[in-house]
Amino acid sequence: MSSAVALRSEVTPLRRAAIAIVALGHDRAQRILSALSETHVRLLAAEIASMGPVTADDIRAVFGELAKGLGGLNTLPAPGKKYARDLLVNALGVDRGEIAAFELESGQPFTWLAEADPKTAAQALASEPAGAVALALAHVEPRAAVKLLTRLPAELRAQVASRVAGLDVVHPETVEEVEAGLRARLGDVLSVDVQRLAGPQVLAQMLTYAPVEQERAMLQSVALSAPALAEAVRAALFTFDDATSLDPRAMQQLLKAVETRDLATALHGADQELKDRIFSNLSERGRTTLQEEIEVLKAVKGSEVSEARRKVVATARSLEEQGVIELSRAGDDDEEG
Repeated sequence: MSSAVALRSEVTPLRRAAIAIVALGHDRAQRILSALSETHVRLLAAEIASMGPVTADDIRAVFGELAKGLGGLNTLPAPGKKYARDLLVNALGVDRGEIAAFELESGQPFTWLAEADPKTAAQALASEPAGAVALALAHVEPRAAVKLLTRLPAELRAQVASRVAGLDVVHPETVEEVEAGLRARLGDVLSVDVQRLAGPQVLAQMLTYAPVEQERAMLQSVALSAPALAEAVRAALFTFDDATSLDPRAMQQLLKAVETRDLATALHGADQELKDRIFSNLSERGRTTLQEEIEVLKAVKGSEVSEARRKVVATARSLEEQGVIELSRAGDDDEEG
C-alpha cells in the first residue's frame, strides 16, 4: 500500500473540517452540524461557501483510513453559497439559518463600527435609540463591542445591556435597515481619521521653552483641577534619560540625594552612556558602593526599575524647586528679542 498522502501546509484545520463535511454528504453533514455550536456552524458554512474544487489528495489526507473508499473521487465540485445556506437552515432552523445565510452572503454587518475609534464611536452612538445600539453591538466582535458599551453614558449603557441580553431572532431586513440608518447618520463622523495626542507630553514640550517661574505657575494651575495630569506633565518634563544632560555639579548633587539602591535599580537596562556619565561623577568610594549594589541585584522587575527611575526624577525636580540645581530647558539657549 502506498504511503499516506500529506495535506498541503496551507490547508487550515477549518478547511479540513469543511472538506470532510462536504465529502460526507448532505444528510451526514446535517447530523454532525446539529451537534455543533452555532459559532462553529457559521465558521464551517463560511469556509464551505468560499471553497473551490478539492483534490483527491486532500480528501485522502483528511479522511486517512477512508482513502480507499474515496479513491474514486478525483475532485469535489465547489459546493457554493446555496449548499452553505442549506446547511445553515438545516442545522440552525429556518429563522436563525436564514439570518446566518444573509450575513454570510452580504458580509458581516456593522464592521465599519467595529473599526472606528471606540471613544468617537461611543459618543456618536450616545444619541441613538438603545434598541438600535444593542442590535449593532450584538453584531460586533465581543472585544470591540465591549469597548463601545463601556464608553456609553451610564443610563444608555444599562438600557443597551438589557436589550442585548433580550435579543432572540431578528429578521435580516431589520438588521439591514438599522445598519443603513446608523451608517447614514454616523458614517461620515466615524470615517474621519482620529489623531491621538499625548496631552501631558505636548504641554511638557511647550513648557520646556517657558521660563522656570511661568512653568511652575502653569503646573500649579493644572494641579488645582487635575493633580494626576500635572504629575504626568512633571514626569514628561524631565525623564531619567535626561540625566545625561545635567552639568557635572548638578549631577553630583543629584547623586548625593538619591539612595544607592534606587540608583542601582534605576540603572538596570540603562544605556552605557548614561552609566558612564553617572559613574564618572561619583567618588571612588561611591563608584565601588554603587557597583557592589548593582552586583547584588539579581532579577529586577520592570515595575521596580520604573519606580526607581521615578524616584530619581522626583528627586531632581525637588532639588530644582529648592534652588539646588537647575534642569536644562530647550529654550535656555534661545536669544531674547
